[in-house]
Amino acid sequence: MKILQTRLLKIVVTFILFFSVAAAHAQPHKILFADSLFRTKQYTQSMALYQKALEEKKYSPAMLLKMAFIQEGLGRVGATLYYLKLYYLASEDEQALQKMEELAAKFKLSGYSSTDADRVKQWISKNSLLIQCAIAGFIFLIFFMVFLRWRKNKAAWPGAFIILITVASLGYLNNFYSVNTIIVGHDRTYLMEAPSAGARVAGIISEGNQLESLGHDDVWLKVRWMDKVAYVKINSVLTITL
Repeated sequence: MKILQTRLLKIVVTFILFFSVAAAHAQPHKILFADSLFRTKQYTQSMALYQKALEEKKYSPAMLLKMAFIQEGLGRVGATLYYLKLYYLASEDEQALQKMEELAAKFKLSGYSSTDADRVKQWISKNSLLIQCAIAGFIFLIFFMVFLRWRKNKAAWPGAFIILITVASLGYLNNFYSVNTIIVGHDRTYLMEAPSAGARVAGIISEGNQLESLGHDDVWLKVRWMDKVAYVKINSVLTITL
């Protein structure tokens, strides 16, 4: 049993390392060319190439940081914060959070104050897939152990109880720690009380404010704003995802 577990662990570790190394060395020609344009201060041209690479899900932390630098130079606070947040997701560089909080304070934006609990929640949300895979692997091992005990005519209920608790934990992670945030991409963006252009206006917020996304309804996003639920047009916000 121990030999089987050791071999399984080696396979999982090898699998993770292989894809991590492959991702780290994936530097498309488009990004390299954009980097050369950036070095010669041709920021507009390099930004266009970076955006195309990002749309193709090809990026590096350095690329995202350069995109934030370009947007800050253009005075686009919403886009600057957006790329800084993407950079943080890709690198976990705490200085990015500090920079975001500084910009938020400078432009009087909401949604950027973070406590240790918030950072733990963000980390769990970011690594939810990895956590789910680990839990799934753990469930598989417990199930296998339960099966062996059953084959030997031993009580299997302790293992079944552990599986039940683990599945419940997985559901809790999915529902409670699933944090999706968006950044307002346009100035004077209207928040509505219902997903309709004819609904009452709940508020008007400026570019750069960060909101928690609670789901979507057609072309509307359901968001949390000042401890209230409101709706905003999807094309008015920047969705934070890599």
